[in-house]
Amino acid sequence: MRTTRGKSFRFGVLDLSTVLIMIFLLLPIVIIVLFSFNPTSATVFPMRGFTTKWYREVLRNEIFISALINSVYVGLMVSCVSVFIGVLASFALTRYRFRFKEMMSYIVLLPITLPAIILGISLLSFFASVLGISRSLLTVTLSHVVFVTPFVVLIMNARLDKFDITIEEAAKDLGANALQTFRYVTFPLIRPSLIGTMMLSFGLSFDEFLVTFFVVGRKNTLPIVIWGMLRRGVSPTVNVIATMVLAISITLIIIANRIAKLRTLY
Repeated sequence: MRTTRGKSFRFGVLDLSTVLIMIFLLLPIVIIVLFSFNPTSATVFPMRGFTTKWYREVLRNEIFISALINSVYVGLMVSCVSVFIGVLASFALTRYRFRFKEMMSYIVLLPITLPAIILGISLLSFFASVLGISRSLLTVTLSHVVFVTPFVVLIMNARLDKFDITIEEAAKDLGANALQTFRYVTFPLIRPSLIGTMMLSFGLSFDEFLVTFFVVGRKNTLPIVIWGMLRRGVSPTVNVIATMVLAISITLIIIANRIAKLRTLY
């Protein structure tokens, strides 16, 4: 009886702790979403009604639309380039043996071990002093590629380490060349991981602020615009933008979850 009561008490405490932690994590998000529909500009509770005028105002804001387009453009470019480079690097690190392989793996993963502020300052100095490139969306894209590619390498390394290479060998024994083996055997098996890394790369680039702050030019991205708005206080438009970004993030999570389920089915 004591053992049963002790277990029940322990699990009851754990359940309560889990609920409190979930409330602590989700409550700020719920508040942001609620106040994006607040009819007054003051962030006070209880709300005095319900309105979508702030959404209409944000969608008519040229600065926000321009920043959103810039962020989407940079995110798409970064996801394509970083996945291309990361996949090639991952194949090299997992499939081949060469000198200084371990050192190269450390160098590839170095950007995610550095503080973002150090990485941003280093990239700013590199672009300005070495390459002589002025700050623009190009420098933002290149900086995000440097920051995001290590994450792609980590994910693809985990996938390729578990890849059964005998499947490729069997395809070659049946007469398939290297290109056919990759197209019909390797690519379908790693495709879910590729799609997942592309979405992760887009999300990391879309959300990145610190590195962007040092290398951005006249064309701002969405995090920079939000930061500028927050300097004047939390307004309903900031809540609306945060809600929109949250909706995009949830959509990406749902898509990634569906892809993971498809992977388990096939």
